[in-house]
Amino acid sequence: MAITISELEYFSKTAELQNITKAAEVLHLTQPSLSRSISSLETSLNVKLFDRSGRSITLNDYGKIVYSHANKILTQLQAMENELNDASQKEERTISITISSASSILPIVISKFNATYPDTHFSVQQSASTGNYNDFSTDFNFFSTTTPVHNNHTVTLLKEDLLLAVPQSYPQAQKASVRLEDFANYGFISLQAGKDLRTIADHYCSEAGFIPSIFLESDSPFTIREFIKAGLGIAFVPEITWSQVRGKGIKLMPIQMPKCVRYIHLSWHQAGYLPKQAARFRNFLINHFEEFAVLNAKGNRNESEK
Repeated sequence: MAITISELEYFSKTAELQNITKAAEVLHLTQPSLSRSISSLETSLNVKLFDRSGRSITLNDYGKIVYSHANKILTQLQAMENELNDASQKEERTISITISSASSILPIVISKFNATYPDTHFSVQQSASTGNYNDFSTDFNFFSTTTPVHNNHTVTLLKEDLLLAVPQSYPQAQKASVRLEDFANYGFISLQAGKDLRTIADHYCSEAGFIPSIFLESDSPFTIREFIKAGLGIAFVPEITWSQVRGKGIKLMPIQMPKCVRYIHLSWHQAGYLPKQAARFRNFLINHFEEFAVLNAKGNRNESEK
């Protein structure tokens, strides 16, 4: 059985995306080259790894087994490389991060960290939530849920209320707080499906007894802010990390029922070596993330009041 590391890498990316065209683009390969690599791996293993229907591919039961083991092998190889780099005292390295929440706070945190450790480089990729926060190919993963998470490879960095942003012209804007169920027939402005905040918002709407009608999808807090100001809909807004969604024409309303909160977490590989510089960054985040988030929110509030 002659299996190469490249075959495992190519298969793993294709399994993650379940799309030959997209995987080939990400891997900078031609589609025929990627298909040949996967076919070679299937021949070596004597099983088919995908169910194919036209241009669509779906990971089958054999593929799921191989995907699980391939990720472990690739993780251990990366851990070996990282540990060797540390052993040779190569302090300058890249810390890689997958982020599906708190993207507005990360630049502040990185800037503060780099003031102390200027030789550190960062690679940041944004990703929609897959629901499996232990399955990633980077040093760290930022994500959010409706409940706190604490284990040996995850820590909750911040808890924040979710507010309902409504146009100042709405009659509800004159109230001290609102009930979510009263907005069942309103149009919502939201992140795309699969994003953590969208999943959390859908969860609370379900608790309130309705499925939200999405008028507009955007991944930009600034775009969402302008559409709310224009009176085109309402939106869930995290009180601290989305503090830039403020300004004239918008009222941020506390939600009385159900109580809507989200927790932002940092996760790292459960198995594998965490390099020294990455470990420093993790400890820095644990000690300072909430502090920087709150200070940033205060600054945005002051700016919006000018």
